[in-house]
Parts: sequence; structure tokens; C-alpha cells
Amino acid sequence: MSKKNNSTQKGGGVLSGLLLLVVGIGLLWYNEGRTVKTQGTINEARKNYTDVSSETIDEKYDGKLIATKGKIDISEADTLTDSKFGISVKAAKMGRVVEMYQWIENCETDDNDNKKCTYEKDWSKSLIDSSSFEEGGHVNPAEMPYENEVYISNNIKVGAFLLPEDMIQSLGYNKKKSSDELVNEYQNKVEGIELVNNYLTNVKDNNPEVGNIRISYEYLDSEMVSIMAVQTGNTFEAFTSKKGKDIYKIMKGSKTGAQILENMTKSNNFMKWLLRFIGVFLVIGAFSSMFSFITNLTDRIPILGGLVGTATGLISTVLGLAVSLIVIALAWFRFRPLLSIILILVAVILFVCLKTNIFKKKNK
Repeated sequence: MSKKNNSTQKGGGVLSGLLLLVVGIGLLWYNEGRTVKTQGTINEARKNYTDVSSETIDEKYDGKLIATKGKIDISEADTLTDSKFGISVKAAKMGRVVEMYQWIENCETDDNDNKKCTYEKDWSKSLIDSSSFEEGGHVNPAEMPYENEVYISNNIKVGAFLLPEDMIQSLGYNKKKSSDELVNEYQNKVEGIELVNNYLTNVKDNNPEVGNIRISYEYLDSEMVSIMAVQTGNTFEAFTSKKGKDIYKIMKGSKTGAQILENMTKSNNFMKWLLRFIGVFLVIGAFSSMFSFITNLTDRIPILGGLVGTATGLISTVLGLAVSLIVIALAWFRFRPLLSIILILVAVILFVCLKTNIFKKKNK
């Protein structure tokens, strides 16, 4: 390998490593702030909310944070209609789900950085851009012939409360239009589209080709939901905490305010550890990328290459963990100084251990 190529690999590894380091540190810093603010908002809500019945509206809670529950009432709901295909339903929400038969690329890279790609055809709700495929000959259409659509009804209530549109939007569907329902509503309003096995489709003889589409319909019928938000007249708006975070929650099932907040706490903790793991992984990967030029120089020498690879991997891991702990500690210092000090001490210990081991190896 020429000196020029070595220099290029070294420079590329260092630059990509620095980029990963910035992204990883930024993610860790953001995550700790997000976690504290979110949990602070949950704690504030826990002290201020009141469980109320949805059957009647008590004016004394107007402008205050409440938790309530009840069944979605669609008795006064508008009938939702997809005029393109003539499909209708009386529900809180209806969705037209469009899928297109397309090429899908799956690529894997082996230990020698050789990339191998395989191709298969399957249904997808989103457009897959085939122009970036590694191999030619697998061409998908440039656009979807029909788009996914969501229809929201007015006059949806839970007890005496009127549900805002964005709350309904955030809920998932609980029913799907069956073939029996569709056959009565769809009368071949679109040329070339027929009803086959619960789908409106242009597939011929049950043999799909790239570019074929199939359309199904889902909707949200009456269902028990639980809500935590600020009561405003006969509807809801977001509760904004002193931390600047909002609580504006609707979820399926019958839950008290305490259960809603406990669910939010679990979600916050899950996101905290997920983002921490990703952040630490990125920081370790950053140091590994910076040291990659060393392993590239020695990987063709069997014994030496393995030893160097193991050593740089260990150093990258220790440095990554130490830097990550320092970032987390600094982010937490304002809120939990004792925990921050402990984390910094752990980071120092990691640095000392790493330095001590390096000197021992040099003396040997």
C-alpha cells in the first residue's frame, strides 16, 4: 500500500472518528437534559393532577390538570368517506393504507469489508428509492400511484368531553374493513382496481409485479381511553410544566392518573437507557475509528495484527466509557452533584487503569 493511501486512510479514520465523537457526546448531553426535564415534568404533574369523571364537566377544574377516562363515543361522529374509492365508515378515524410491490435491497459487509447485496420483491407502505441500489436491474417506480390518507371525524366525545383532533390522530386503529364490508361499498369506481382478498388491487391472477398496488382500510371504533391534560371548557389542552415540557396524553385502556404517570416514567427510563447506549456506542466507535489506521497497518501480519486489534479495541472501549461518564456527569452536575462526582471518579479510575496497564506493557 502506498504512503498516499496510508495517509488517506489515516485522515479519513480520524475525521470520521471526530464526527462520531461530536455526535455521540451531543446525544449523551441532550439525553441527560431531556431525561431530567421529562421526569421533572412528571413529578410536577403528580403533585397537581386530579382524577375526575368524564361523565360530567366540573367547572372548578377548568384550567387545571386532570386525569379522566371513558369510552370513545362515535354516536354523533361524521361519516368518514374516501371519495376516490367510495369507502365509508362511521368512526373516530379511518386510514387508507396503500402498499406497492417493490424491489428491496439487503446488503451485508463481511470481515474483509466486502459488501454483498441480495434483492427480493415484497409489499411496502413507503416508496423505496432504487436509484441508490448497489446493483442495477432492480428498478422501482418513481412515485406511488395513490397516497396513504387519514380521515378524522368531528364530534368525537369521551363522556361529556370533546376530543381534540390531534388526540384522535395520535391513537391507533382497532378494526380493519373486511372483504364483506368492502364488496358492498366498492363498485369499481377506479378502472383496473378490483376487490381481491380484502384488498383493492390491480394485481392480476394473484401474481404481483413490481409497481402493483394494494389498498386496505383501517379505522378506530369505540374503545376505552385514558387522558391526562388541562381541562379547557369541554375539551383539553396541553399542561406545560416549569421545566418547559408538555403533558398532553391519551392512551388506550382504563387507567388512573397515577398509572398514566407511571407509564410515562417507564417510557422515559427506557428512552434514557436506549439513548445512553447509543451515545456510548458512538463514542467508543469514534475512538475505534481514530485508531483504525494502526490496525490497517498491522492486520496483514497474523500475530501482530491480532494483538494490535485487541489492544486498540480495549483502549477504545475504556476511553469511550470514560469520556461518556464524564459527559453524563457534567450534564447531571446541576441536578445531582453527588452522582456527578461519583461518575467523574469512576472515569478517573478508568483513565488511571488504562495508563497503568500501558506503562506496565512498555516496561515489559
